Amino acid sequence: MNIDSGKSLIFPKIDKLPSFKPKLRLGVLASGKGSNFEAIVKSTLDKKLDANIQCLIVNKKNCGAIEKAKHYKIPFHYLDHSSFKYREDLDNEIIRLLQIYDVEGIVMAGWMRIVSSVLINKYPERIINIHPSLLPSFKGKDALTQALDHGVTITGCTVHIVKEEVDAGPILIQSAIPIHKKDNENSLLKKIQEEEHKILSTGIALAAIKWRNIAKDNK
Repeated sequence: MNIDSGKSLIFPKIDKLPSFKPKLRLGVLASGKGSNFEAIVKSTLDKKLDANIQCLIVNKKNCGAIEKAKHYKIPFHYLDHSSFKYREDLDNEIIRLLQIYDVEGIVMAGWMRIVSSVLINKYPERIINIHPSLLPSFKGKDALTQALDHGVTITGCTVHIVKEEVDAGPILIQSAIPIHKKDNENSLLKKIQEEEHKILSTGIALAAIKWRNIAKDNK
């Protein structure tokens, strides 16, 4: 793979996303600062992505995505994962909320929880995740640390369909970037997040093409 210094390589490269009528109805799960959540919202406002964000669900009170949801007037709900004895109980509550908002597809935008088969089976092929590595390399936690420790010269991010095996679902889109000798976790995180913001809406659209076709076939 040839990557010019300082530039990224996105595959597949798609210049214009397909339109969806009616618009996609998305639910977003987030645990962190909410930059990916905001990137999705902006892509809908800029009319790049034909979608409505129906709701945001967070599992941390101090999640930065909450303030962004307030700013964009998007409904949000806080679920304290520690108050649920089993992962399946949390996922059942997530399902209940998603059904209230008539969500058809889920985006895990920095959701730092492993989802159970309960949620996956309820929304088969309709849950996507963004991961800070070029999968299948460096699955799971601490992907940036893994990349730096292994001394690789290229890393990136991946949008993929969520399956029960962590970070093992079908890949939708990836962006590759070079790792420079001076890079550390902070500098690498910043560069990868920029790429995540670029490819996330495309990943959503690619997944939605499939699930909308499935819905047509089932009518």
